[in-house]
Amino acid sequence: LAIAFARSVIFDMTLAFLVTVAMTSFWFAEESGYRRPWLEVLLFAAMGLAAITKGPVGFLLPLLSILLFQALRGEFRELKRLRWGLGVLVFLAAALPWFIAVSVRNPEFPRYALWQESLQRFATGSTRRGGNFLYYVPIYLLGFFPWSFFLFFAAVNRWKRWRALRDEAHKPILFLLSWAMLIFVFFSISQSKLPGYFLPAAVPLAILMAKAWGEIGTEDTGRRPDWLTAGFAVLMVLGLLVAAAPQVFRFSSVEIALTEKIPPRVVGLLKPSLFYSGLILVVLGIIGRNLAVRRTGKTLAVGSLVLVALTVPLLILRWLAPLESFAATSSSRQLARTILESPAKDLPLYGYYCFRPGLVFYLQRPVGLVTADASELTSNYISAHLVELRRQRANPALLGAPPPSELLWDANDLRERARYSPRPMLVMVRNRDARKLSQTVPEMEPLWNDWEFSIWKIPAGKER
Repeated sequence: LAIAFARSVIFDMTLAFLVTVAMTSFWFAEESGYRRPWLEVLLFAAMGLAAITKGPVGFLLPLLSILLFQALRGEFRELKRLRWGLGVLVFLAAALPWFIAVSVRNPEFPRYALWQESLQRFATGSTRRGGNFLYYVPIYLLGFFPWSFFLFFAAVNRWKRWRALRDEAHKPILFLLSWAMLIFVFFSISQSKLPGYFLPAAVPLAILMAKAWGEIGTEDTGRRPDWLTAGFAVLMVLGLLVAAAPQVFRFSSVEIALTEKIPPRVVGLLKPSLFYSGLILVVLGIIGRNLAVRRTGKTLAVGSLVLVALTVPLLILRWLAPLESFAATSSSRQLARTILESPAKDLPLYGYYCFRPGLVFYLQRPVGLVTADASELTSNYISAHLVELRRQRANPALLGAPPPSELLWDANDLRERARYSPRPMLVMVRNRDARKLSQTVPEMEPLWNDWEFSIWKIPAGKER
């Protein structure tokens, strides 16, 4: 999951980092008997910066994790030792100046940030990002693959010893479990769900896995770890299923469905990639199980760790060609280059019920949108304020020049501009919506086309 989001410009990675800083600061502060005030300063400063990054969830995740940890230990009174007065001052110093500055420039921001983007998003499905309570189970299994299966079996293997977690010797494990469990439950309850929300749990889960693996070399029980052999068995079974997956391509309906979502040249690379990926998993599972049966102690710990650690790099190498092809096709770079090399490069560009953010970067200029509710932008703020933005567009004096809402049209706006505008324009549309576009505008000329999108030139209006 972390690898997938490492190259994405989203706040969830920053939030995960700041939550990690806050939680580790608390741990070391608590371990030192709260004799190092700078650790508490770091704890509250990280929560302040996290609040700037993602709103109240930035301080709720660390605070609730800490409360859960102390509640499970039965040590609520320990929280009195935190320097709360100093902490609140540090938190406000980190978060308040930015919040005030933004609120002064945008008076509606406090209500939007605290009500719409926090309470409403958590409690209602208004963001169209819902999911059931088990939404994060596959996110954990796939996003933390292959360690997720081994960690699950290790937890099942130790389930009967859960009461021992309150012992002082197991305090680190209880802390990590409280951290990961709180994030899992918190976002499972939330009515707004996205895979990136699970990122703050990746660090405690990784440390728990490392601790479980570290015990392999130190335990001398005389038998192999059952959770380890179970994990390698899952790799084998999963590998067989993945290797057999190309057989579904025999059904034409499956291939048609894939080509609607994936570029055709990428679909052609899927069959060998799936087969050989499955083969890799099967081989690693067989070697790992044999190792677990025949070896013990440090040899087993190091050998099995290396095998599992090789899983993702080997799969990435196998999928490098499809991923590169998909990235090249999905990127807006070639589309922008086509536009910039055409005679129509200086014409205004609008997306017709679709939007590609990369175009703004590669063209180095704004790209408009024909939309009903601005959901194509995936920005709840713009979607919530679309009516107000269009009201402002009717009175440009409210905004200055150029009015930002000139970039947001509806179908009627496009129809009117096509009829009366003295200047041509470009419209990007998904190929499946090209007929709908032709019904909106009186005349259009093809400029560029690929498997999913096409660019059309709308001539200057003839009724001006």
